[in-house]
Amino acid sequence: MLIQCTKSLLDQLGIKNSELYSPEGHEQFPNSFMAWHANIATIDRKKAIVLMNNETRYSIVIYRPSKKDYSKINELIREAISTALRMEGVRKEVIEAYMETAGEITFSKTASRSMVAKMNNAVREIEFMQEYLDEKIRIQRYISIITGRFIQLSGNDPGFYPIEKMLKCLSLILGQEDHEIVEDVLEIELYQLKININLKGHEIWRRVLVPSTYSFRHLHNIIQTVFDWHNAHLHEFVVEREDRKDLKIVMDDDPETMEYLDFDAFEIRQERFVGLEEIFTTYGEVVYEYDFGDSWEHTITLEKVVKSNEFRATFVEGIGERPPEDVGGEGGYEEYLRIIADANHPEHEDMNTWADNQKERNISQEKINHRLKQVIKGYHYSYFL
Repeated sequence: MLIQCTKSLLDQLGIKNSELYSPEGHEQFPNSFMAWHANIATIDRKKAIVLMNNETRYSIVIYRPSKKDYSKINELIREAISTALRMEGVRKEVIEAYMETAGEITFSKTASRSMVAKMNNAVREIEFMQEYLDEKIRIQRYISIITGRFIQLSGNDPGFYPIEKMLKCLSLILGQEDHEIVEDVLEIELYQLKININLKGHEIWRRVLVPSTYSFRHLHNIIQTVFDWHNAHLHEFVVEREDRKDLKIVMDDDPETMEYLDFDAFEIRQERFVGLEEIFTTYGEVVYEYDFGDSWEHTITLEKVVKSNEFRATFVEGIGERPPEDVGGEGGYEEYLRIIADANHPEHEDMNTWADNQKERNISQEKINHRLKQVIKGYHYSYFL
C-alpha cells in the first residue's frame, strides 16, 4: 500500500528522501486503488491527517495525532482504513483481503498537481462537515460516511460518489468479473426498531430497519422522517441504566443547550458521535423526546437483528397519525381532536386550516423510503413532497 504524502507530512513523520518509493505506476486501476494520498491539515485549529484513496477519492481522517501516533503511523493507517470500511458495512473478509492485496505500507511523494488538487478538495469537504469530527478519538468514524457521499467531478467525466466507487473496486477483491456487483462486499447488521409515541389511548408507532453503525444523529433524522415531524424543536435521547447513572444523548454541544443539562444526574454524550451498536447491544430500549414544550416522548425498542447487503434505513410499517406540531402537548392534542371531530364547533374551520401545515401528511411507503436515503447527510422538513 503506497501512501503518497505531502512534504509537510513527510517532515512530520521524519521520513527521509532516501526512504521514499517511486510514486510512478499508481495512476491507473488496479494500482491506484492500492494507493492513498495523505496530507496533514489544520481543521478548526487542530491537526488532522487526511487520507484520500487515489482511485475512489474516498477520504478518511486521523484527528489530532500525537507524537506517539506518528511513530506508529503504519498501524494507525491500517486501523483507520479498516474502521472506515467497517462503518460502511464492508465484510471483515473483504477488508482483510484488501489489506493483504495492498501489502506492506510504503511512502512516497505526491504524484501530481492534479492529485494534490483532489486531496485539497477532500480537505475542504471535511472542513465543511467538521462538526462530525470527534475530538475524543483519533480515528474518525462518521465523517467518512458523509464525505463519501459527496459527488466528485473530474474533467468531462460523469460525476461519481466515492463510496459507490469504493464498493465496486472492493468487489474485485472477491474475484467478481463484473465490478458493478457489490452485494457480496457488504454484510450489514440491521436493527429492527419499533418507535412508539407514548400517548395514552392512542396507538401511534413506526417500524424501521436501521444499520447498527448509524449514529443517534442518524436515528433522529429517521424518526423525523417517518413521523413527518418538522425538525423545528430541541430533542434528546435517554438511556436508563441500572448499573450507573442514566445516559443522556444530546443533539449538540451548543452552550445554550449544555447550560440546562444536569451533569450530576446524567452522563452526557453528543448524538453524532454515539453509534446505535454502542447502546442497543446492551440496552434494548431508548426514550426519545422531541419538542420540550409539547414533550412528545417516543419509546424506541429493539425487536430483532437481521442481516442485509444494503447500507440504508428502511421504513417497514406504521400505525396512527402523529399529533400536529405545536398543538400544545397531550392536553392540546385532545382538545384538537375534539374540535376536529365536531363540525359545529365554532373553531372547527379555523382549526382545520391551521392543522393543514402542522399535521402529518399522508406519504406513501415508497416516498418515505426515498426520503430515508438522505438521512445520512441530515434532515430538513420540506413542504414539497
